[in-house]
Amino acid sequence: MKDKLGYGSASLADSLSYNFIATYFMFFLTTAVGIRPATAGMITVIGAVWNGFINPVIGYFADHIRTSRGRRRPLILFSSIPLALTLLFAFTDLPFVPAEGKPLYFGILLMLFWLSYTGFLVPYLALASEYTTDYDQRTILRFFASMFNMAGALVNFLIPSVAVEWLQDAGVPLSLAWSLVGGMIGAVCFISILLTFLSSEKKDPPCADSGDRPGFKPADVFREYVSLFTLGPIRQLIVASIATLICYSIMLADMVYFLTYNMKCTALQMSLFMSLRAVFGILLIPLVARLTVRFDKRGAFGLLSVIGIAGMAVLRMTGVGSTGGIICYMLMVTLCTAIYWSLMPSMYLDVCDYDRLKTGKRRQATIVSFQGLVEAVSGGIGTMLLGFLLQNAGFDGGAPVQTASACEWIFNCTTVIPGAFLAIAIIAVWRYPLTRSVHREIMEKIGE
Repeated sequence: MKDKLGYGSASLADSLSYNFIATYFMFFLTTAVGIRPATAGMITVIGAVWNGFINPVIGYFADHIRTSRGRRRPLILFSSIPLALTLLFAFTDLPFVPAEGKPLYFGILLMLFWLSYTGFLVPYLALASEYTTDYDQRTILRFFASMFNMAGALVNFLIPSVAVEWLQDAGVPLSLAWSLVGGMIGAVCFISILLTFLSSEKKDPPCADSGDRPGFKPADVFREYVSLFTLGPIRQLIVASIATLICYSIMLADMVYFLTYNMKCTALQMSLFMSLRAVFGILLIPLVARLTVRFDKRGAFGLLSVIGIAGMAVLRMTGVGSTGGIICYMLMVTLCTAIYWSLMPSMYLDVCDYDRLKTGKRRQATIVSFQGLVEAVSGGIGTMLLGFLLQNAGFDGGAPVQTASACEWIFNCTTVIPGAFLAIAIIAVWRYPLTRSVHREIMEKIGE
């Protein structure tokens, strides 16, 4: 239990930092900084392209590093400090940066955020392979991580908008209020990562050849990725991850617009409603566990995702006109966006065992870096698409009330449009071949 809690702690930082950027960054740029939605969307694409480049590099580096403090933990701790700092500065509108230079400024900060986030996340996900190789125990470990993941989401949805409003009421300017909240979020992320670093020492022992520094050749990284892409199971996971995370990024970023402009929620109401996603996510963990035992990972993912898609389609047709409707909407948001984080990381680790059988190599960090890569690329695609759709619909970040066309497309972008991407993910996951019985055969052949 202690080991599982210790490992799960850093998932709070994973969820909180990722969701804070996904939920509020575009909203901050368009409302507090005054950047146009399409331009804000392009900034996220810059970050996505950058992260697409650095994920393979960090994955390769994390698989080849050898230190006196282990293979994974040093990189996890080293990345946690810039992660905290970039969360502060990504929400800081410096007065000496001219208006025409703000897109470049925030684009660079987003690149630095993704560098530090990926530098922490890839070795952290790979660290799970040092805890257990058992199919079911690995899933249980992810459920513990999911509890912290949902706790991070709860903090993200409950605190920032209320804190910003409270600071404004106290006389703090809007831009400074966001800066203070960004600094607070960064500090919480650092502490949660530090707890995992301290608790996992025995799981990541010192390397015998400590002091060696891995050489870096771009061609080697490229060859490693090409080699992994020949593995059938990982191709299905990549398609599923891209589609699910496009759904995730559109739905979460647009949720703030929907509650603000369509439902006319106050900051406190919005925080309370958004926090329901985390509450529902925590309550769903036992259900996901039971469904995973009954139908395996791919069956559990497909069943709950279908319910989420159907629910969003019904809400789009009937409308959301009451508190009860908003609660139903948040439940569907949870079904569409939370199941991925409970199941997908352990599915990538199953591919690590498949890779060991086929190649004899231990490339856990490189394999899980695929997940980080598609998270960044998909997030960029999703928010860029949202930005263009909202701008073409006539959204005006400076207007307290939006046009009927803008509100209609805000509603579309939080219901049926992301649902279409999730449907693609369901098909890809269903074609994923590494079920419990197949994984058991793999481990028997490996000899574990």
